[in-house]
Amino acid sequence: MATYKSNAGAILQPGNQINKLSSFNSEGVLGWPGIELFEQIGYVKVTNVAADKASFKSFSITVPSPDRRVSDRVRDDRTSLVVNASAARPAYVYGASIAIAQDDPAGGLASFPASPITADLGGTTGVLILLGPDNSGSPIGVPATQLLGNAAAHSSLTASSSLFAQGASDTTTGDVPFWTSVTATIERADAANSMMYKVTADTTFKVYNVDAITGTSVNGDGVFISADDSTAGRAAYIVCRVNYLRPATAVAWSDVSSLVDFASQVGGTDS
Repeated sequence: MATYKSNAGAILQPGNQINKLSSFNSEGVLGWPGIELFEQIGYVKVTNVAADKASFKSFSITVPSPDRRVSDRVRDDRTSLVVNASAARPAYVYGASIAIAQDDPAGGLASFPASPITADLGGTTGVLILLGPDNSGSPIGVPATQLLGNAAAHSSLTASSSLFAQGASDTTTGDVPFWTSVTATIERADAANSMMYKVTADTTFKVYNVDAITGTSVNGDGVFISADDSTAGRAAYIVCRVNYLRPATAVAWSDVSSLVDFASQVGGTDS
């Protein structure tokens, strides 16, 4: 199967956006003049049982193909979620969100042969699953003292009673990175959750099982689904979203050439 038109999405004018932006095609919208905004959504599918959990602590995120017929799919699923950026056009991550999928309605539909399809995700109580940028296979974490806006690029869930329950969800660690108040002296800590996370090269986001949100190593015990869910063919799905913006392409002659008078042009002058 081919990877036809992967990452070939258009940058839409706001009035032309009538559907959710295509994560697969890295489609963007000029939400502000001169600024392109993007939303990448994908998932992690977990099917292993507890005996194998130690091998399941770090996960790439699948961005699903729009093509639904697997047998003759033109475009394969993308096997990683990537924020596209360069030194000339950096990307500024301003949001991340993570959730454990739950059948809708909860428990599934009796009339649907495969239902229910989702399962709880097992894990050690107090340990996290963390969505964030990848650093050579490890998380960058959200340090107690922030200098780079890490909180804007992360989201996490904490296991309770050995479980990440279906329907659990979280928004960005730092919420929306807007300034809302400062101390009298305007200290570094005032900016901790008020900065976007800047990247100057294509950056992969992954999900990690970690002991703490500050962690920079994959040190959790691993995650799993129950034996009953495995036998029934169910899976736990970790749903992920990353939002970012970047500068639009540079202004070009094509932006004005059709409006400039020149010789032999209709409405122009040859004098």
